[in-house]
Amino acid sequence: MFVEKYLQSLTTSDLRDDELHNKTEALAAAALADLSGGSGDVFGSLLARAKYADGTHRKVFETGNHNLAVLLRAWTKVVVQKGKDREWFKIKNEWDIKAAHGIHEKIARVSLAHWLQGECEVCNGTKIAAGRACSHCAGTGREPIAGGALEVERVKDMVSELEGLYQAHSARAAAKLRKAA
Repeated sequence: MFVEKYLQSLTTSDLRDDELHNKTEALAAAALADLSGGSGDVFGSLLARAKYADGTHRKVFETGNHNLAVLLRAWTKVVVQKGKDREWFKIKNEWDIKAAHGIHEKIARVSLAHWLQGECEVCNGTKIAAGRACSHCAGTGREPIAGGALEVERVKDMVSELEGLYQAHSARAAAKLRKAA
């Protein structure tokens, strides 16, 4: 699986790249996948780092929430643009612009948080609580999204977008890694 090789590359202390040491191949594949993604940004790599690598504590200066902050800024821009393109809100007055932007930012925060760490708080994603199907998450293993019906629908849509972006990046990176091998 690509993400496992990518995590090994991020935590290795030996960055030599020869016939015996090939830990950097996954890093190169991730970078090439970002470049071939069409947008020219590092969004796919940021998703993988934020979801899987920010929990690794090899060196204090390499960990923390920097990846998450950069990812949230980038994701907020994407959500705001998608909201405008899909006309989620009708702008009739000047104050509607500020309100819509605030809602877009909230949808971005909630969807990113849910995608990164959305396991049910009661059953911890196991789908079983107290020997029965978890009634809190209805057996899905995912924390229910709080909010109104329209907001929940938008958040679910953006979580789906995040998963699609991550899967597409992983597929491109895995293909680049196969070509390198």
